[in-house]
Amino acid sequence: MTETTNDRFQIHYYFEDNSHSMNAFVRNKAEKDLLEAVQQVGLVLEYKFSIETEAYKEGGLIETLLFVGLPTLHYLSPAINKILIHYFTKDANDKKLKELDIQIKEETLKKLQSENNQNKTQEILEDKQVIRHISNFYTKINHYEKVQKIGFRIVDDSNEEYVVDRKYFSNFILEENKEIIEDDNAVIEIISPILKEGKYKWKGIYNGEKIDFSMGDYTFKKEVIEGKHTFINGSFIECKLQTTIVYDDFGDEKRRSYSVKEVYSIQELPTEQLKLTKLGKKRQREKQQGSLFDFEKERDE
Repeated sequence: MTETTNDRFQIHYYFEDNSHSMNAFVRNKAEKDLLEAVQQVGLVLEYKFSIETEAYKEGGLIETLLFVGLPTLHYLSPAINKILIHYFTKDANDKKLKELDIQIKEETLKKLQSENNQNKTQEILEDKQVIRHISNFYTKINHYEKVQKIGFRIVDDSNEEYVVDRKYFSNFILEENKEIIEDDNAVIEIISPILKEGKYKWKGIYNGEKIDFSMGDYTFKKEVIEGKHTFINGSFIECKLQTTIVYDDFGDEKRRSYSVKEVYSIQELPTEQLKLTKLGKKRQREKQQGSLFDFEKERDE
């Protein structure tokens, strides 16, 4: 039977006043990400344990997490508490915390080498999912100005607390990078148009995929609401479609959204001809004028 042990990890919120309370919604939302970070570290370390919380203490607000059921042999591997200290403090530009992080990395590498498992170092110390949860945690706390700093402590290991000041919170928050792609000749089969005012999403099929998109051509949107266009199975529009893709710091896609900027034509019935919109007619004239200009230029040459 595998012997188990319990470990404690403490989170200490320091407030700008002398109170000992915190907005419940902020704390619950932030600590959901904190717990998910802890859980993910456990998965990376291949530890099976449950997480319990002890009664709150004053002094700002102190919460203690109890990790129940850790295998006793985890002391021969990177300790989960030290890995958590690494993730929650590593991006603070504080000399003491930087030195601590170097120490934790060296200790982790040494222990993994002794287990002939040094290839796992990067996986343990730079897990993308953990970093995302840490980013979400600091994002929520950063919006709550009452918290001036956060301390982290390994209970029963030492009385030393590692404190991250508010000015460093943003260092842990991942930035979003956006890419905008425009398709000026997009064809979207309409599944579900929106026939009323409001910020509702249309549904359609674009390049064989079902998408939800906003209708940014307000003239066309108004005509649809006024009943000037009929949609049945097989109806489609030709348009300028803008796709916005948001990436995280790792280059992984977080989400994408679609918006129709201009509608050029609509085929309401499969047997009917394309019906040009005002924008479509204007676009057609510009293309014809451009073709005529190119022809005259070639003739002069």
